[in-house]
Amino acid sequence: MRFRRSAMAAAVAMVVASFGIAMPTGAAAAAVGVTITGRGYGHGHGMSQYGAKGRAEHGQTYQTILKAYYPGTVLKPKGSDASFIRVWIQEDTDSQTWIRNEAGLTIRTSGSAIKLPATVSGSTPTKWRIRLSSQTLYLEALVGSSWISPGDAAITAALSNQLTATFAASDGAITVNFGSTFREYRGTVIATRVGTGTSAVVRTVVRSTMANYLPSVVKAEMPTSWHTQALAAQAVAARSYAIWDRDASKSATWYDTCDTTSCQVFKGANDYTSLGALIRSNVDTRGTTAVTTTVGQSLTYGGAPVFSQFSASNGGYSSAGSQPYLTAIPDPLDTYPTWSVVLSAAWISAAYPSIGGFTSVVVQARDHYGPWGGRVISVKVSGSKGSVTVTGDAFRSTFGLKSTLFNPVGFASPVLTPQRDWNGDRGPDLIGRAPDGKVYFYAGLPGATWARRVQIGQGWTSMRLMTQVYGFAGTNKPEILTTNAAGQLWLYPGNGTGGFGTPVKVGQGLSIYDQLIGVNGWQGAGKPGLIVRKASTGQLLFFPGNGKGGLGASRDLGGGWNAYNMISAAGDLDGDGYVDLVARSKTTAALVLFRGNGSGGILGSVELSRGWGVMDAILGAADWNRDGRYDLIARDHRTGKLWLYPGDGAGGFFSRLQVGNGWVGFAIVT
Repeated sequence: MRFRRSAMAAAVAMVVASFGIAMPTGAAAAAVGVTITGRGYGHGHGMSQYGAKGRAEHGQTYQTILKAYYPGTVLKPKGSDASFIRVWIQEDTDSQTWIRNEAGLTIRTSGSAIKLPATVSGSTPTKWRIRLSSQTLYLEALVGSSWISPGDAAITAALSNQLTATFAASDGAITVNFGSTFREYRGTVIATRVGTGTSAVVRTVVRSTMANYLPSVVKAEMPTSWHTQALAAQAVAARSYAIWDRDASKSATWYDTCDTTSCQVFKGANDYTSLGALIRSNVDTRGTTAVTTTVGQSLTYGGAPVFSQFSASNGGYSSAGSQPYLTAIPDPLDTYPTWSVVLSAAWISAAYPSIGGFTSVVVQARDHYGPWGGRVISVKVSGSKGSVTVTGDAFRSTFGLKSTLFNPVGFASPVLTPQRDWNGDRGPDLIGRAPDGKVYFYAGLPGATWARRVQIGQGWTSMRLMTQVYGFAGTNKPEILTTNAAGQLWLYPGNGTGGFGTPVKVGQGLSIYDQLIGVNGWQGAGKPGLIVRKASTGQLLFFPGNGKGGLGASRDLGGGWNAYNMISAAGDLDGDGYVDLVARSKTTAALVLFRGNGSGGILGSVELSRGWGVMDAILGAADWNRDGRYDLIARDHRTGKLWLYPGDGAGGFFSRLQVGNGWVGFAIVT
């Protein structure tokens, strides 16, 4: 269990300190945020999983590991894992319970089990579901594309005035469908009505034996490639936590525990595709062996079940929790690496708008256990209009920090991205063409905001593809490359102050290409170039700039790029020192990162996220929020809103922010 019930014990001592950092002034004012360095991952109460790994590798048994992390507890002798536990499937959120049809399914309420019919309306169903109809549980079968009542009077009568309906299968395994997930569980599935009146909902609960439940938890919570003694310690901690949740916590009457990090992660037995093909197994031999090796063993304290909290890493010193056996102890064998993040001034100011412009963050109190004086208890965030004091847990949650064992250590400086700096102020800008062919310049301001637009051109309705580069003509200024209907390539040289000079034709025959991507640094630091896609074949080509406004010999980047309907320069999105590309899949609307190798080729690709289908423009190759990492900006074609996807420096994104609106009909120069 990582995050649930992590209140600090009242007796924990605190030390008041003034560890902090303030925004610089004068020459150092380019800093735009704060670098936070931290240790650990999670709340740090109880067992550290990385610590258990280190202890096991140093020869400690699982009994010794558990004794170290839960002092004063007693390990019960081996017994049986035949007892049952009810797990609320929190991933199922649609207020219905869906299961895949299979032979031998039954449904039970308060009476005897009733066999589900083999056919409904003359056809074999593919799924069954329980939903609410007038606050009553209602069973339906999916036949073709329609949900149909089975027309079984006995089932209708059995469901009348009931709070639960239990599905069971003859082979003891049922596949539950929620969203795009088809997950097989060992046990029974209970559709449960929770609440009354208009607030009533259906929740999905799996009832399973500990023997079937725990192997999935062990694999989900700890890599099963780790040492067997660490896995055994995890099995006992997971069993103890489940027993505590079931027998001592009593948080609800209709479930004992849940399947997410709010309790401990449980992913059932297997995941399948909608057609029944196995995607992954959520149990394995090593995790199951850890459960059977410790069968029935759990921790008690004073004869009662133990609240056996655990987290990924305590950062070298565990944190005191809410129970006498959750103590603060040094843990030198927890070797989870030190981490650091950059919090931009704009991000901090947006999180605490009452402070105005961010100026400083000061840690006011720590628990004095661990590096820097221990975990943060409270922190003061100040700005031009005032300050706020928040708990360390709240600060961690707001900015997604891995733990409260952190320290502000320095400032973040923006990545200089001259390809997007149209006016020479060292920050990225936007350029867009309106439907009437007028071209507008939007000067970028700190925090991915924009100054009032300025018209810098007109008559651009004939321009087909448009992209930005830097230093293409050898002037060390940004430029715009465009193609027209005749396939001519034109260069519009920037003047470095927000406008451009006389355009020059620099190529022709480009009508065969449907993507035009200006890149800087693709084949070496500071070197400009152009990436194009051949419309007929999907072949991607890279043309290095010759530094005089022309193109060198092309390099083939491979075929198959017609699978993507948008390709954009990304800058060094994954933080490996090389410039990357991003592309959106036609079929899945997924955004895919193509990692550059720094010498004009591609190292490989990785899917970043899905749901990008509503975007019709993606702009990268810039530190848009000026926090020291590359970001993306995307435009929603339905609303005209611009969204900032702040990069995390490792190929991912923090939560998106709206940074513009009114862009419907504009063609943004990428």
